[in-house]
Amino acid sequence: MDSFRSAKNLISISPSLPNRRGKRPITIRGPLHVQCGDHGDDRELRRLVDEVIAWPHIEAGPLPVGSLGLVSLQVGEEVATDDPAVFITGREFGRVLFGAPTIYLTLPLSCAHWAIVRGWAEPHFSGSFGLVPPGVMVVYTPRDEHEVAVCRSLFWVSYNLSLSDQGRNSDEWKAPWVGVKHRSIIEEPVAAAG
Repeated sequence: MDSFRSAKNLISISPSLPNRRGKRPITIRGPLHVQCGDHGDDRELRRLVDEVIAWPHIEAGPLPVGSLGLVSLQVGEEVATDDPAVFITGREFGRVLFGAPTIYLTLPLSCAHWAIVRGWAEPHFSGSFGLVPPGVMVVYTPRDEHEVAVCRSLFWVSYNLSLSDQGRNSDEWKAPWVGVKHRSIIEEPVAAAG
């Protein structure tokens, strides 16, 4: 639960979302839409995934046809929304591939818009064919702590989207956030937040 508390360093996913520095990474667009380079340190991505897995009501593991190099992030059945448009498949709101480091998240369309415009994501190729909901994005993997904060916020948005009202109102979900003010990394860099 302590790692869940560290998610307090979230940013607002809105027009104030900062621009991602540099060019967009090259991706291979196809049924397996992957990021080809500009990944950053694999350890940062693994730490971020470990943190997200510790959030309440998250079930994580490889896909039945996947491998240990792929983590599927799902919300528990008892707290999942019944809207299938917020999931990649089943109750899966996110997926992380480690072999060719790539993050897949389902985002609300307004959030997806800002993530694309600010250079943090691109629509998943399979969304063009209706094979996944239009909010499924390929989110570029973080290269530094600043980018980890943005990715953490995108995971948080996706996670919240997947929860039912009951899930968002559970005591376990609310407890870590009591009295926490969400920070904008524009106003206060995460590294300085301590």
